[in-house]
Order: sequence, then C-alpha cells, then structure tokens
Amino acid sequence: MAVLLAAAGWIAYSTSFAGVFVFDDKFAIVDNPNIRALWPLTRSMSAPAELPVSGRPIASLTLAINYALAPADARDVMLPGGPDAPPDTTERFLRNVWGYHFMNLALHVLAALALFGVVRRTLLTDRLRPSLGGPSTALAIVIALVWLVHPLQTDSVTYVTQRTEVLFGLFYLLTLYCAIRAAEGGAGAAGRRWWTAGAILACALGMGSKQTMVTAPFIVVLWDWMFGPQVPRPRWRLYAGLAATWAILAALVALERWPHSIGFDREGWTPWTYLLTQTGVIVHYLRLSLVPAPLVLDYDGWPMARSVLEVAPYAALLAVLVAATVVAIVKRQPWGFGGAWFFALLAPSSSVLPLATEIAAERRMYVALAGVVVVVVIGAYLCGRRLLDRLVADARSRRTIGVVTGVLLAGGLAVTFAGLTSARNRDYWSELRIWQDAVEKRPDNPRARLNYGLDLSLSRRYAEAEQQLREAVRLKETSAPAQGNLGSVLCSLGQLDEGVAHVERALALDPEYAPAYGNLAEAYGALGRRALAAKYFALAVQKEPDSPFLLSRLGWLLATSPEPAVRDGSKAVEVSERAVRLTSRQDTMALDTLAAAYAETGRFREAAAAAEETLSLAQGRGLSDVLPELQHRLDLYRAGERVREPLR
Repeated sequence: MAVLLAAAGWIAYSTSFAGVFVFDDKFAIVDNPNIRALWPLTRSMSAPAELPVSGRPIASLTLAINYALAPADARDVMLPGGPDAPPDTTERFLRNVWGYHFMNLALHVLAALALFGVVRRTLLTDRLRPSLGGPSTALAIVIALVWLVHPLQTDSVTYVTQRTEVLFGLFYLLTLYCAIRAAEGGAGAAGRRWWTAGAILACALGMGSKQTMVTAPFIVVLWDWMFGPQVPRPRWRLYAGLAATWAILAALVALERWPHSIGFDREGWTPWTYLLTQTGVIVHYLRLSLVPAPLVLDYDGWPMARSVLEVAPYAALLAVLVAATVVAIVKRQPWGFGGAWFFALLAPSSSVLPLATEIAAERRMYVALAGVVVVVVIGAYLCGRRLLDRLVADARSRRTIGVVTGVLLAGGLAVTFAGLTSARNRDYWSELRIWQDAVEKRPDNPRARLNYGLDLSLSRRYAEAEQQLREAVRLKETSAPAQGNLGSVLCSLGQLDEGVAHVERALALDPEYAPAYGNLAEAYGALGRRALAAKYFALAVQKEPDSPFLLSRLGWLLATSPEPAVRDGSKAVEVSERAVRLTSRQDTMALDTLAAAYAETGRFREAAAAAEETLSLAQGRGLSDVLPELQHRLDLYRAGERVREPLR
C-alpha cells in the first residue's frame, strides 16, 4: 500500500518539479535571508515579520534544509533564465527548485500514509468492525489515494511555501494515528506510553508548523468519544500532554505578529462580515471537493457579505450540516466525526478572525478534504452494498460484482484526479502563466491583475502590462502596489508625468511600500531630475539595504551624474562595494558601478581592474550587446578619465 501511494503521488506530481517560485515564495524563499544557513537554529527556525513562515519554525527549518542540500552552483538561482540571463540559468534553476518540490511531495505522501493508517484502524475499532472491518484496508487505501491525487491539493503541494499546510497536515494526522495506537490494547503498557509520547511530539511539531494545529487535541478527545469503548475512559495524561502544546502555539503567536494582514478591522473587515462571507467561501470549498474546477491561485477581491440575506442559501446549508454533525456526535454516529473534522479544520481560518489579505484559499482544504473524502467513499460503499444486497441474491456473485465495480470506480476516479492534478501543475511552470490563469478565471481579482501586469512588464510587454495594471487600479484604487507598478510601466512607455503621479500616489497610500521609492527614483532620473533621483534611491536603499540592484543604481548616479551637486564619490564606492559583496562579484551591474565609483575618486588603477573583471564576466555569460560599452569605459579608466552620463 505504501508503494502504491508513493507511485500514485509521483505520477500525479511529476509535472510539479518544474514549477517556479510564485507569489509568497518570493518572500519566504527567494528574499528570506534566514534560510541561507542551518546554524544557528534560532536563525534558521525564524523568519522576518509577516512572512508566510513567520511564527512557524518547523516550516522555516525545512526551507533552510532545502537550501543547504541544493547544489552549490544552483542554490542561489531562484529564477528561471530570461533574455539577459546566462545560458545555463534555467538548468541550474531547475536543479535548485527540484529539491523544494521533492520535499513537498515526500511530506504529502507521508501524510497520505498517515491518513491510510488513521482510517484503517478506525474502521477496525469495536464500534465499526462488524460492518466495515472486512473491507477496512480497501476502503482506507481508496480514501488515501483519492485524497493524495485530488487536484484541490495542488495549492498546498506545488506552491512551495504552502508546505506549512502539508507539514501541519502530516503532524495532525500523525497525532491522531499515534493516539489511536495508544488506545489499542495489544501494545502493552510500555507500548501505549511510547505511542502517547509520539502523539504529543507530533502535536508539538504541528504547533510549530501552522496555527491551525490548535484543534488537534479536541479531535483526539472526539475520536475517543466516537470510536472508543462503549463507556469512554478519559486518557487524562494524553489529553494533558496534547493541551500543553498549546503553550508552544501561544508563545509563537506572541513572538511573531502579522499586524497588516490578520486581526480585526483590517481593510474594513469585522468578525461579523468575515463570518458571513466565509459561509459562501466554505460552500465553494465543498463544491471544489466534489468538482475540482476551476482552481485559482489567489482569491483576492472576494466580495464582502454585509447581511445574512446576501448569503442566506450558503448559511442555511451550513447551518443544516453543523446541526446534523452535532446531533451525530451526541448520538455517537460515526459519520459525525467526518463533519466535525471538516469544520474543526476550517474553524481557525474561516470563522471570525479576519485574514484580510486572504479571504479564501484552496490550501485551507488540505486536511479538511480528508473528512469529505471519508464520508463520500464510505457512504458510497455502504449504499452500493445495500443496493447489491437487494439486486443480487447469490453472495459470491455479490462479492465479485462489488469488487470489480469498486476497483473500476475507485481506479477511474484516481486516474481522472491524477490527470487533472498533473495538468494543473503545469500552470505553475511560469509566473506569467499562473497569473494569466488567475485573471482568466477571476477577472475581478485586483491582486491577480497586479501580478499578471508585473510579470508582463518584466517580460517587457509594457502595453499589455499597462492594460492589466490600469484594471488593477480600477478594481482597487487604494492599492499602493497597483499604483506604483502602473506608474513604473507608464514611465517605461515614456509617459513620465502620469507615471510619476501614480508612484507618488502609491507612497501617499503607503509610505512603507518600499518598491515605490526605487520606481520614483527611476522616473525622476528619466526626467533628468537627478537630485531627486538620488534622494529617492537613497531612501529605497534605506528600505531595502540588501538590494544589489538599488545599491548599484544609487552608486552609478553618485559616480556618473553630470551635476557636481549630485556626485559623491566616496558614498558611491561605499554602496557599490556593498553590492559587489552581496553578489559575490558575480553581477556585472554591481562591478561596472564599482569601477565608475573608483574612477570618480581618482582610483583609476582599481577602476580599470574592476572594469576588466566586468568585461570578462560579461564575455563568459555571452552578454555580447554590452561588450562595446564596457570596453569603452575600460579605455576611459586606463586613460585616467571618469564616466559622465549625458545631460538630458
């Protein structure tokens, strides 16, 4: 069974290994300095504020492990090759990203194995063995297989940073599995103690993976109530140990905060409007569980519900399901556990605590989906068995027909889902592709429009980028990133005055929006207002002191401006030397800037040496279009002359 699940996972997700880093991956992986070293653990298990792995030390550590295990010549290649990249960039990127995807898939397969164990042993309890004990292994493998290859899981498995969901799901399932093993009498007292310790350890690791783990202790208690002895015997040591792990979660929440994305009254959201809106979101999740299309990376722009009437059908359906689940739990009817599982897993993120920047996310269904799959598969089995009992008199024929029908239906569903999952993974092969997909499926999503426009601009498709970014601004005029990127694109199209106005609007909306400073500096530079350009490049560097690009742009302006009041040779040397250190002398822009800065301070021998190094690096990377310009500057330094940008 383990080999079958591993093979199915590999078939469904083999296309995920070429997936690029998208969306939050940029913050959690590409620009996260804490994953660059495993030691000290206090660094590798932490992250800067408001990153997707902030307050999730186990997830942070696994990313650091990935970085450490990546090939030395590829671990810093975080983007596939573009038109200006060295020829081998894409190959090195794929070797780097492969490890991140492999770990996600391995964890996902382990979670499926844990689900298999939980379902099988639950069906073998005294309460369920008489009716479901015989087919327990077959039902467990079908449930685990369908859950493993379900297309709804791609958001958690293929989107690398959402490893937080996979880790928490694995530990959630392991907590329950170990608790079930501890409840079984065959292991003896010593064995039960070990399984109890395993449950507590898994719960603790889950608390360090994602905050949604908070409901795990309740689920263990509920399992005991639903499937334990007729007269339940509370396992106080286990319950106390599991409850103690809440202290870990409390400490992490206290230390790592998300002031701009989670909390009350964010972007107009209140607990009441968030709860009302989530009724529609949860029904959407249920529909995707049964019909997994269309799948969308991001749901920004989901409309806010302000009254019960707006969501009455969804609220009524969920009220019925919740009431039925409560009744089933009170009466200890087994299917109620599936309903409780579903609602318990969604409650932390889909109830009253607003996550203003993420109203809906398919990844929240990662573990909750198991409850839906269990109820549907076992319900279908029981209905099919009852139907066969009525239609076929011969027991042997019933068994044959049942096995053949079950294999065909389960196999067909698994193959269909695996094919859909494989196809969905291809959407992650480029940022441009995944955001185009999001815009096509949810055209009123301002963040999808923004990111699609940004990727179009990076591909130098400025006219198309302008169209997307104008629509993003129309949908959300108060978005500083939309205003700032529209301004940058307009400047690239030569519409400088309008572009500057949009970038200034971005800073007025959010003075902490760091990219706007660099964009405004570029715009002022294009307008020939170099003093203002230098000012805003300096502010941009203050916001992002480890950005080699910003350091190089500031250094170049300070070293080559035709206006004496703008030039500052010593400062130019300082910032360009920092850019060169940050890029390990492997960036032509940083080295070229350093050479100009040395020349500005009269250090022409060092300037020529840096220019020769730049020229050699550019030649090695096949950057033939810049070679004449680099050679011209090298000749200037050898002649004891400085570089000056032309007056505009």
